[in-house]
Amino acid sequence: MQRNVQQAYPLISRLKNLDFWSWCSSFIDLYLDCPFGCIYCNTQKRSEFRGLHFTHTLPEKKETIGLGLISDVYSMDEGHNTTVSEILEFLFKEDYSVHIMTKSSAIAHQVEILKKFAEKDRVRVTFTLLTLNESIARELEGSSPSPQERLNALEILRKEGVPAGISISPIIPCINDGTESLSCLIGEGKRNKASWILFTGFDTVSAFRNSHLWRKTAELHSDPVNLESHYRHLRKFVVGRLLREGLPLRIPRIPLDIYRRRYSTQIVSEHLFNISYLYELKENELKMLRYRRAAHEIESLQVSLKSIASSKKLGYIKGVNPEIEKVIEEILYTGGSTLHIKLYDSLKEECD
Repeated sequence: MQRNVQQAYPLISRLKNLDFWSWCSSFIDLYLDCPFGCIYCNTQKRSEFRGLHFTHTLPEKKETIGLGLISDVYSMDEGHNTTVSEILEFLFKEDYSVHIMTKSSAIAHQVEILKKFAEKDRVRVTFTLLTLNESIARELEGSSPSPQERLNALEILRKEGVPAGISISPIIPCINDGTESLSCLIGEGKRNKASWILFTGFDTVSAFRNSHLWRKTAELHSDPVNLESHYRHLRKFVVGRLLREGLPLRIPRIPLDIYRRRYSTQIVSEHLFNISYLYELKENELKMLRYRRAAHEIESLQVSLKSIASSKKLGYIKGVNPEIEKVIEEILYTGGSTLHIKLYDSLKEECD
């Protein structure tokens, strides 16, 4: 695979709002498409290397940069993986934080630079891992490294103190959704010291519909009521297992420097996003939307939230109603939220 440094594509893509799963709004992508060719993904296996002219488009504030969240930054070409090392060295030198999402075990070769990030709590790594079954993995994930290779890489990073976890998404009905299979997957994640385990549902794409595996799940997808019931059962099972294992349902956000003006804003928005997710798991859509909207509004503030609170003007922030205002005040002055604790405990009881 040849590098194509003449490509005019921007290396940095930026979202309008924060992606609260990865805690990133800026992403580095080295490929137009992902190199692994997973059949459930919208990207295709056509990897043209993007040019490395990225220094002028990095965000001015030293935020967390996502790598591999749209297309995997690692490939089967060792030369390109060396380029990832160069990018990581540059980002470390410039005081950026990183969140890397990958299916590649090659990341284990870069443990030394990742340790430097980890010493300053400026890195998160998430491995996508859908199944421990090698044959199913080959059918779903093309030329991706095997599940065991990814678990080995996870173990290496965790032994060196690098915060790393796994994403068991997507969970595909009738393919990788067996409770025994999911239980083993979560168990292996914990055995290898995963810092978190994430999961979501499944959106069908044309690539998957054209595969022979679609026949196994097509009937369930043709019945939205049964599909939702199926996912409700799976959600309860997975959440219950994660809570019993003491594994976080969310990735801890990389903190800004505590002396920066927006530190309080970041802490509050993280709590509100996490509360909104708990409401989502409890299927309270109205509360979920309200807290998520307020979190996005607070995340976009360019002034100190504490100064707004001291002026008694939290209610002027779009989406902040009296209930959410009280939650914000508690987070600002105690560093925590009793609502979050109550929702977490309630969810745990529901899933027992």
